[in-house]
Amino acid sequence: MNKIFRLLVSGVCTFNLSICLASEPIKISSSFNEEEIKWVAEKGNSSIYGSAHIKLENGVTKGCASFNVELLPVASYSSERIFKTYGNNVSGQILVSQNPPKFEPDVKKYHELVISTTCNAKNQFEFNNIPQGDFYILAFIIWDEEKDGVAKKLGGAVMTKIHVKENSKMKVNL
Repeated sequence: MNKIFRLLVSGVCTFNLSICLASEPIKISSSFNEEEIKWVAEKGNSSIYGSAHIKLENGVTKGCASFNVELLPVASYSSERIFKTYGNNVSGQILVSQNPPKFEPDVKKYHELVISTTCNAKNQFEFNNIPQGDFYILAFIIWDEEKDGVAKKLGGAVMTKIHVKENSKMKVNL
């Protein structure tokens, strides 16, 4: 019976991350390899621009104004993290209410190699001097809302995978 229950829960987790993501860190089996993504620190000649919005549980859409957008180089370690967060490596969103995962190991250098910007008041972002390569682009639209004297985090993150060509200007809408 216990084995059947675990198989059932495992199958549900594959299709519904909100049921399965716990506060316990998720183990990452891929090693972080700085050599695999050191190219991201090079100055490129491409740019990326666009806008980002997240759809909340109540159907309301919220834009990224004053929130961060990040470019994350695609590598084994980042791809595993993205897959375990969004359930795929192409595109998606996760809400704070779905309890996004924490990871182990959570390599500090991984966070340092992210390229980031902030959305303007019109929910638009822009990155310049980006090297060619494959990236995950993520917008973090997370805020605190107080109810009955208790602050609660709302919102979430949206992601899509992109390929940046040399000397290009790319539009991305999240």
